[in-house]
Amino acid sequence: MHDDEILDRARWLLREVHLSPAEAATRLLDYFPDLEREERARYLREAAERPAEHPGERVRERPGHAVGAS
Repeated sequence: MHDDEILDRARWLLREVHLSPAEAATRLLDYFPDLEREERARYLREAAERPAEHPGERVRERPGHAVGAS
């Protein structure tokens, strides 16, 4: 797993999709199923505190991983 990819996804879930931190933590499991709860919380904290390195950069959806899909 790449820290930057996880952080970008966490930032996207919080800022672009406007999920609560609890909802975003659950959704991170869809993309990174091996992340432990503490790791998800850490990435979400960092995402909320740290701005994107490239403003305007968005994480694109991956086929089969659409937000809102069960």
